[in-house]
Amino acid sequence: MEHRHLELLREIAARGTLAAVAEATHRSPSAVSQQLRAAERDLGVPLVEPSSRTVRLTPEGELLAAGAEEIAERMAQLQSTLDARRGQPAGVVSLGTLPSAGEALMSGLLARIDQTRITLDLDDFDLAEGDYAARAHDADVVIAHSLSGDVPLGAEGLTCTVLAREPLRVALPADHPAAAAEMIGPQEAAGLDWIGVPHGYPFDMVLVAMENQLGAALPRRVRLRDNRLVESLVVSGMGAAVLPGFTTRPREGLVLRPLGGVRAQRTIVALSRRDRHARLAVRTVTAMLQEAGAELESVRRELPQGQVGGSVVDDETRCAHYASPLDVVAIRFHCCGRWYPCLHCHAEAEDHPVLPWPAARREAQALLCGVCRHRFSIAEYLDTDRCTACAARFNPGCGRHHPAYFDLDGTADP
Repeated sequence: MEHRHLELLREIAARGTLAAVAEATHRSPSAVSQQLRAAERDLGVPLVEPSSRTVRLTPEGELLAAGAEEIAERMAQLQSTLDARRGQPAGVVSLGTLPSAGEALMSGLLARIDQTRITLDLDDFDLAEGDYAARAHDADVVIAHSLSGDVPLGAEGLTCTVLAREPLRVALPADHPAAAAEMIGPQEAAGLDWIGVPHGYPFDMVLVAMENQLGAALPRRVRLRDNRLVESLVVSGMGAAVLPGFTTRPREGLVLRPLGGVRAQRTIVALSRRDRHARLAVRTVTAMLQEAGAELESVRRELPQGQVGGSVVDDETRCAHYASPLDVVAIRFHCCGRWYPCLHCHAEAEDHPVLPWPAARREAQALLCGVCRHRFSIAEYLDTDRCTACAARFNPGCGRHHPAYFDLDGTADP
């Protein structure tokens, strides 16, 4: 029983066709067929049988393929034990990632790898959710994503490690009427044109879920993979788009709003074959990715809906910067859609500049009374010195910062 024959059967089980095995192992299909026939002669049993236009493993072939996987995993565990005795993980770890998750995670990973004897062999690719599992047969670690749960479609037989759960955002042109909304749900989505992604990609599943609730299609003007290209089209007014929360920032001409009414996060995971994951270096890289993902979640952790963030010191939204009896107003910032008591709280929590509310968006419910939790429009706020619901007084000194929060004269309108 030769190890190379067992490895061939494992590859056939994983990849499905002799042609795919040949491509993955950089051999001709005839060379793979010859090795398969040699294995059948040596083992004395048929290993494959015709199936449609290809072949499938016989019960004996499946038995040996499963055994090959166990043997490979045990060998990797033995190598891992030896590496641990030598004191430090080492060697080359091949890693493939979808671009947006790579943008969020790679700097944290590389900073950690610099302190080890591990070398990374990196690749990037953008695929439908169900296609990432197949890439795990060619790389030690594949960073994938899923909107359906913690295990991407087709990855049930792989080692799957959750790295982070990322909130999704709707990107809108800053001058679009929908930018006044606090959240984009199915009803708001129905009035928008969309810049979509290819069928089967997680972000497309968000729009499909909205369509299922609405019972109507949402128009996609185009379908694109590259998030930066999508952002540029949003800024130019071509439509709205679903984008990742970790790496998409508000900027001139673009605002972000939370999703409502549908699943509003994706799970970013690391996929590995069990034998590859048994290697100490691979497990070390996976653990470093988990640490980098935890950092992302701690920095960009979502506040519960309606809760005011920043350096809040009491239940009436006073903050560490302004805490007089009259400092009881919080603002929903136009740039990111999050609530803060003041621009300094925003600056401490966010990494983008303040984008003032356009003059044409005076109807937006962007102010909150910290005393009674009543929400009211920008127009109401600018026309009064107290809450329109409970009559709590507001600090007139806040007017010095109004130009940062609101475009008062229309000159900043896009």
